[in-house]
Amino acid sequence: ELRMEILDKKSNRMSRANAGVSERSEFPDLQRILDFLSLRNLLSNELFLWNFIKRNKKEEEYKVKLLFEIGMEEIPARFLSQALTELKSNFEKKLKNNRIKYEGIKTYGTPRRLVLVVDEVADMQEDLDELNIGPSRERAYKDGELSKAGEGFLNAYKIDESQIEIVKNDKGEYIAFKRFAKGEPTEKLLPEILKELVLEETFPKSMKWSDKTIRFARPIEWFLALYGNNVVEFEIEGIKSSNKSKGHRFFGKEFEVSSVEDYLNKIRENNVIIDISERRKMIEEMINKVLLEDEKADIDEGLLDEVTNLVEHPFAIVGTFSEDFLEVPQEVLIISMKVHQRYFPILDKKGKLLPKFIVIRNGIDFSQNVKEGNEKVLSARLADARFFYQEDLKIPLDQNVEKLKTVVFQKDLGTMFNKVKRTEKIAEFLIGKLKYNYMKADILRTVKLAKADLVSNMIGEKEFTKLQGLMGSKYAMERGEEIGVAIGIKEHYYPRFQGDLLPSGIEGIITGLSDRIDTLVGCFGVGLIPTGSKDPFALRRTALGIVNIIINANINISLKELVNVSLDALQADQVLKGDRAKVEADVLDFLKQRMINVFTDMKYRKDIVLAVLDRDADNITNALEIVKVISEKLALNKLEALLQVAKRVTNIITKGNNNVTVKEKLFKEEIEKTLYAEAKRIGEEAEKSIKENEYADYFEKIISLVPTIDKYFEAVIVMDEDKNIRENRINQLTFIKNLFDRIAYLNKID
Repeated sequence: ELRMEILDKKSNRMSRANAGVSERSEFPDLQRILDFLSLRNLLSNELFLWNFIKRNKKEEEYKVKLLFEIGMEEIPARFLSQALTELKSNFEKKLKNNRIKYEGIKTYGTPRRLVLVVDEVADMQEDLDELNIGPSRERAYKDGELSKAGEGFLNAYKIDESQIEIVKNDKGEYIAFKRFAKGEPTEKLLPEILKELVLEETFPKSMKWSDKTIRFARPIEWFLALYGNNVVEFEIEGIKSSNKSKGHRFFGKEFEVSSVEDYLNKIRENNVIIDISERRKMIEEMINKVLLEDEKADIDEGLLDEVTNLVEHPFAIVGTFSEDFLEVPQEVLIISMKVHQRYFPILDKKGKLLPKFIVIRNGIDFSQNVKEGNEKVLSARLADARFFYQEDLKIPLDQNVEKLKTVVFQKDLGTMFNKVKRTEKIAEFLIGKLKYNYMKADILRTVKLAKADLVSNMIGEKEFTKLQGLMGSKYAMERGEEIGVAIGIKEHYYPRFQGDLLPSGIEGIITGLSDRIDTLVGCFGVGLIPTGSKDPFALRRTALGIVNIIINANINISLKELVNVSLDALQADQVLKGDRAKVEADVLDFLKQRMINVFTDMKYRKDIVLAVLDRDADNITNALEIVKVISEKLALNKLEALLQVAKRVTNIITKGNNNVTVKEKLFKEEIEKTLYAEAKRIGEEAEKSIKENEYADYFEKIISLVPTIDKYFEAVIVMDEDKNIRENRINQLTFIKNLFDRIAYLNKID
């Protein structure tokens, strides 16, 4: 290519010279050559020019594009995005480890292919020239022999003693290891790199096929590997790389490519849209195009992503189903369409389901067969749902509660029926504590029926498990239960995930709290404690639910009392295995960690959150209110003086003591008497503010003590030579520190 570039420039130069136009050379120092070579004999000196340019351009790298495509049978949609992320990450690491420069990597993917396009890949690996300095010569050798430090250096670089050199710098002499390796052509390294890339790719589930030992998400059919215009040749168990790819399974064909640009053109000609974001946008536009003016599609991001990864070329088709199915709750029909069939339901502008849906076909145009086939499949699904619903309405919910005796909650914690009974005990405690006795019947009815739908046909057949709670609510309404009970059955599952709705009625709030506390304490009680990333019973989510429900409903409750009520219920069932005191402490600490997460997610400073929760994390509502008050006062610059004094007092006191005795007869200075009298008075007033949850007022009162403390430090030397006076002054400061620490460790706030 460079040779042709030279010839082109010569030709242009001759034309310009004939036209009487002069120009500077576009190559370094080439003008110097042209000064003594005529244009006529320049062509005969082509070899000379080429060698000259090559010598003068030896520092400049020659770069080309790399294209790599793994072709396979259709992989599950949920595998695609993560597979491309891993492919890109691994390839970046391999290029870095092999010292091969590049400009950027783009990934593309469809169910049948994973594609990498790498820009500006250097044609040569960089030379390796490094100096690794180890310990000093004195540390590396002892009595002429290598010390442990020296041997450690050898082991780290897997070298022997003969490869060690001594280097000097400003700090002295050190042992070192110099390594140099001449860079090799990238073309020589790529086959092994690409081969490793394929073999190291992982998936949530992989498979073997035919007589192959390689594992992959689905059987691999081809490799397309081009570096510039050349095929990167490698082979994995009989599958050879080439310059060939395949188009859409039904609307494309096999084709050869000569470059990245050629591939991008031909893959589109063969009806494959390899860019995931482009396919996603096409689907959204197609859905909007097929909707009528008074319609909207029920689109959620997860379903849209899944459908995007199911097709190579999308085409939207509108299907219909019988209006008779609309007698079934529309949530059931929507679940059937979205979860089971990956369809987009069509609603009217008010959100009511219409007997229509959108299917995204993997094709390029409309097909009546595809439309009718999908309508037939959906009708069968909806017929099953209608049958389950009608059969469930024939069975009283109380009868379902009895069936819960056959459903195991957890092998060590008994059945779902046992769980319901424990939940009732916790709910009774909450009803009394929160003064909801006038609603006791409805709340306990909600607790009793909350899990009844788990043994219904709709949920028990595992077809519509996402509707647990919702179906129980529907059945309760049909059976004439109080509306608060019906709503509570549905809402006791809230929140189901981060950012989800929270229960609005007290029936759902108390039922949800009671159910979650039993789950959390029960699992800790039998040793099922989350470790690392393992949390099979989703206890972190359960604890977050407890914290968020309490905050949202502004519930004033002691977590310690709540946990102990649950422990009582577990002991009554004789299922508590762990030491009660340890289980209590572990559960409370687990809840505290979730409180920290929730408070910091609410954008409160972590040092403030920890200052409050390390002091007392027993009451979530009170703790959050204290965090709010401190944050507001800090924002208004009203706490700086108090925080400085609190830290100064804390630094003097080496040990904390809640039961100190201050002897007034040992006061030597008038300021000691004044401070003690003020501290006692303010302490009494502050306790009253805390009791009434007036935390802003509490801070105003203790802030008023700051000027007197400042005067005290100006007039008094705490560490008096007299031991009794010294200890009495420390006790007085401890008394003040205890007053400062009543609701938060102020010295922990930055």
